[in-house]
Amino acid sequence: MVINLKNGIVVAALLFAAQAFAGEITVSDAWARATAPGQENGSVGLVITSKKDARLIAVTSPASASAEIHTMTMDNGVMQMRQLEYLPLPAMQPVTLGPGGDHLMLFGLKRALKAGDKVQLTVTVQYADKQTEKIKIKATVRPLTADQDKHRRHD
Repeated sequence: MVINLKNGIVVAALLFAAQAFAGEITVSDAWARATAPGQENGSVGLVITSKKDARLIAVTSPASASAEIHTMTMDNGVMQMRQLEYLPLPAMQPVTLGPGGDHLMLFGLKRALKAGDKVQLTVTVQYADKQTEKIKIKATVRPLTADQDKHRRHD
């Protein structure tokens, strides 16, 4: 197999651009689901990995009035969604947020999320020593009708 070094550099640059790094944290595959006209809330998925034990404690976005960490469970066939105070991030284990489980919610969207747009977010992570780190993310908005489960990463 022959690998063109120039193309390899381009591929490496594209992979780096799709991830956010901040000290001990790596965030990748950040996406938001497009919203229907008049829809006031949106959801965000991503993959977050910490080099050491930590927890995701907050999320903010200029695209919405507020943002929260949420979980979704099924109870006797009824979907229940609730806010989490924090989400554990075990050391060196990718944590996938997205449909059917833990995810980020945007409440009071300032405008509709349209496919192809970018949504800015800041997530705050807290380590065992109580120090915190803020990571800025840009989530790509995927089409409302896209099968979101096929986009989930299974690490």
